[in-house]
Amino acid sequence: MVKTKILIVEDEIITAMSLQHLMELWGYRMCGQASSGKEAVEIAISEKPDIVLIDVSLSGDINGIEVAKQIRSCFSIPIIFMTGYSDKETMEEIKEMEPAGCFVKPLDFSKLKMTLDSIVQKSKKNLRTKKK
Repeated sequence: MVKTKILIVEDEIITAMSLQHLMELWGYRMCGQASSGKEAVEIAISEKPDIVLIDVSLSGDINGIEVAKQIRSCFSIPIIFMTGYSDKETMEEIKEMEPAGCFVKPLDFSKLKMTLDSIVQKSKKNLRTKKK
């Protein structure tokens, strides 16, 4: 069985490492971990992840929402946003991206796992439908 590949985009190294460990425990495969927008886009292009888990607030020139837009311009990949900011403007900007999920930090890991599992199930269902 091919494991779902996840790209984590998070500039806080402890958070990124914790998320990677958790994803691996849940049976997902990490195809990369990026701490900047530029790095995230490069990894997405080279590794073609199945899902991108991205922090809205990244250090560097571009934020996570802009990174998601750049990745989406190349691939139709489900994006899950993480944010420490739940202000109306940020949430509206995220909503416009039609994400597969959005979580305000601190993350609710059980809901994150349900969201990931749901994305995988939808993907499998779509593949079966296309084969018919």
